[in-house]
Amino acid sequence: MGGSGGWVTGDYFDLPSGLVAKAFFQPCSSGSDCQAHTYCWHPKTAATCAHSKCETGAKLDWACDPCVKQICDADPSCCTYNHSCSHSPCSTGARLVKGCDSASADCTTKICNTTGLEYCCQNAGSWDASCVAAVGSACGLSCPLPPTGTWTSACVSKVASVCDAICGTGAPLPEEGKCKPWVPGQKDPTCAGVDLALGITCANGIPVCNHGSSTAPAGIRVVHYPANSNQYPKCSPDQAHPQMVECFTTKPIPPGQCVNDLQYWNGSAWTPGCDQLAGNREMMVNPQAQSGKPTPSGYAGYITECGCQDNWTVYSGSACVAAVCGYETINVIQAKQRRLFVVMDRSGSMVSSGLWNPAVAGMTAFFQSAANAGLGVAMEFFPMSSGGARGDGCAAGNCNAPPCSNPMVPLGVLTSAAAPTDAQEKALIDAFALVNPGDAAAGTGYGTPTHPALQGALDWAMAKVTAAPTEQFDVVLLTDGDPSNCDTSSTAAAALAANAYTTKGVRTYAIAMPGSSTTYLNPVAVAGGTIAAISVSAANMASELQTALGNIAASAMACESDVPPAGFYDVGKTSVVFEPTQGSASALAKRTDKAACGSNTGWYYDNNVTPAKVALCPKSCDDLNAAAGSRVKVSFGCP
Repeated sequence: MGGSGGWVTGDYFDLPSGLVAKAFFQPCSSGSDCQAHTYCWHPKTAATCAHSKCETGAKLDWACDPCVKQICDADPSCCTYNHSCSHSPCSTGARLVKGCDSASADCTTKICNTTGLEYCCQNAGSWDASCVAAVGSACGLSCPLPPTGTWTSACVSKVASVCDAICGTGAPLPEEGKCKPWVPGQKDPTCAGVDLALGITCANGIPVCNHGSSTAPAGIRVVHYPANSNQYPKCSPDQAHPQMVECFTTKPIPPGQCVNDLQYWNGSAWTPGCDQLAGNREMMVNPQAQSGKPTPSGYAGYITECGCQDNWTVYSGSACVAAVCGYETINVIQAKQRRLFVVMDRSGSMVSSGLWNPAVAGMTAFFQSAANAGLGVAMEFFPMSSGGARGDGCAAGNCNAPPCSNPMVPLGVLTSAAAPTDAQEKALIDAFALVNPGDAAAGTGYGTPTHPALQGALDWAMAKVTAAPTEQFDVVLLTDGDPSNCDTSSTAAAALAANAYTTKGVRTYAIAMPGSSTTYLNPVAVAGGTIAAISVSAANMASELQTALGNIAASAMACESDVPPAGFYDVGKTSVVFEPTQGSASALAKRTDKAACGSNTGWYYDNNVTPAKVALCPKSCDDLNAAAGSRVKVSFGCP
């Protein structure tokens, strides 16, 4: 990223994938997840929180989300105080165990680490009036410590001021959790002062940027460390680190701009550039402490900023390129081969309601379609007893997830050939006859243990992501009813889906057949990153189910990208380049609209006058999805 201000920058696409993942942790929860002159847009809230941190409601648990913890530490009144202490820190009594409230303010540790109050947690001590008084002085809390209250608008505002993230608006609140680049001239409207950041660094070209609303002075310090030095992304890194290197800016930085002009002490004189940029490095602007090394005339010292969480960037020898007004990738994650774990309800109601046969017909047609060649599919049923071809089963009377995580039909890839030549197609279709819920031999045909079935499928998918990170693993849940045993809470099921989505990128698709409740399934789908459950009707079950599964299989990539804010780029200077895993990169042609794409490659704006998205033509989208590891680079030219 860069701009028309004359500075140079490194290219995001030259960075190793490991550094990219470190610089842009998505979906982001707070500003520290988005480095290299980007910001966390519409932050994700962890599923363990009672509601989004970007909306008012009941107080949130102290440690339910990294950003929430930061807000709670800054303003304890926003959060519930939970503890496992033998009594409240606000009341006298027996000594308390240090850390018994570590999930909240960790007030006991703070008090017992205070000089003169160590006895509050020691075996021979007691929690007396002095210990209670320190709840205010050492912890910043007020007694009593009520567990209830409200996450007010003031708490919501701290998502920006404390976590350095920008909430969305609407219902439901958007939580894309995307690291979006600052573009030249763009400033943070919530920051009246200075807010510093570093762009992608290239060979001695370090873009030192200011997205605050006030000019930053010359003489700002930049430090860098070897990769994995355990300093990134601290606000106060170790100044005594033996491999720390430092340099200083030589020019002021106007709001919304960057400079490349730095100097360092070579042992005898101040020299242009920054010393010892070699290998993989992690860099920070404006660390809070000084190292005691030589400083240039005009050294600005530590500059108070609107936030320090986003002050880091990474370096890996990238070549310097002319700065552009912004960049995006279409789905920052590279294109991956699709792998689906289909977990299907086989309860007795599937037969009694007449849904089983049309559901089987729709799924069979989907597996037989040549359009799904290359799609990986595994399949499990619930409830289902163990034994024989059914494997571990996923029984109604067993609420443990592990048996459900071992699919009856192991993962295999569909081909364009018909069964039995396509062995995976044959295995999937044959499975329906083996588990017919009307067949007593299949075992437990009644009850709906959705929670362990979903958890098992998600556990399988997350383990697969770890083993094969170049592939995209998702879960498809099909059911004709709400859970009738095990954990029946929609909130609990949504938490499973949210954890898989936020930690491993595993999406959960929910298909609601007649008899099921979208009240239960919608939260699961939303938490799993797929917007809403997909409803299919009894009248057109086979065709609607085939279509739903086809749409899921085709949704590997969104094939669209956001554009920068209006006025910060030239709509006529956008470049879209397709970079396959093998072969040469190629620029894609601009088309008037989707209709103008026809069967050709290319891209188009969603609106040619006031565009909000860059979208790929269907042919280019197919090309992107067909080649694991391929990617599309979108660059926005300057006005």
